[in-house]
Amino acid sequence: MAKGEQRLVITPAKVLACMTPDTTYTLVQIARLIGIGPPEAQRMLSACVAKGSVKELRDGKRAAYRLRTDEDIRHERERAERSNTLPQGVLQGYDAEHRRFREMCMASRRPLSGRANGKDDSEPDE
Repeated sequence: MAKGEQRLVITPAKVLACMTPDTTYTLVQIARLIGIGPPEAQRMLSACVAKGSVKELRDGKRAAYRLRTDEDIRHERERAERSNTLPQGVLQGYDAEHRRFREMCMASRRPLSGRANGKDDSEPDE
């Protein structure tokens, strides 16, 4: 880098600013919009995906990215609520047997550490 050149500072906010809602971008397209190389764009996009502000899609073998809209977030929450419902009612058969076995295992388990049994870890058991 020459003395007079300044390095362009890229932040996730700049990545989000160059994207428009309901438009799918490839990594190369975003890198060109920002004016940086694909590896740097990949790091910024990974940070945006981790924060949840950008959604990563698969377009064949390559990743594609798009801004998450409020509607996308609402649909994902609704789908998660529907899929995470536990069966209501009394457990029967195998499920009931499995629950009893699990409860027995947890009841017979010794405390791992601390004073849960009234003794310090340094005291020998009798």
